[in-house]
Amino acid sequence: MDVNKLVKRIKEGDGRAFDELYERMRKAVYYTAYSILRDPDASENVMQDAFVRFYQSLDSVDARANAGSYLLAIARNCAINEYNREKRSVSVSLETLDYLEARSPSDTGVLDVAARVLDERAFKVLVLCAIDGYKRREVAEMLEMPIGTVTWIYNKAVETLRQTLEKEGL
Repeated sequence: MDVNKLVKRIKEGDGRAFDELYERMRKAVYYTAYSILRDPDASENVMQDAFVRFYQSLDSVDARANAGSYLLAIARNCAINEYNREKRSVSVSLETLDYLEARSPSDTGVLDVAARVLDERAFKVLVLCAIDGYKRREVAEMLEMPIGTVTWIYNKAVETLRQTLEKEGL
C-alpha cells in the first residue's frame, strides 16, 4: 500500500496502519541512518526515534505530499544529529582498539564494505534497491530524484562494490 494512503488511514485513527507503515518503511529508515552512522545499534535507535518523531508530527504531514520522503528526511536529520553528538564525545577503550586492529578485511560483510566505499547517496540507493527490494521508481520518489539518476547511481554503486570486493579478495 502507498505510504500516503497509510498516513491518511493513521490520521483517521486506524492503529494498524502505523504498523503497516513501520513494516513498509523500517528498512529504508534504518539504512538511511546506517548510511550516515555506520553503526547498527545507533542506526536502530535513530530508526525508532524517526518513527516516533514522524508520528508526533503527523498533523503537519500532508497526505498528498510524499510522506515517505518526509519520514526519510526525519531519519536523516536524526542520524546527522546523532553523528554530531557522537563526534563530540568519542572515547575508545583499549579493547576496542585491539579488536579493530585484529579485524581483517575478510571479516567485514558486503554491507560494511559498501558503507565504507560508497558515498551516502549511493549507499542509500543500493540498499533500497538491492536489499529492501524497492523498484527504482519507488526509490526515485522516496529520494526525490529522477529515475534515470537512481538507475545511474545504482549501476555505478554496484560496479564500485564489485571492483572493491574483487580487489580485496572477498
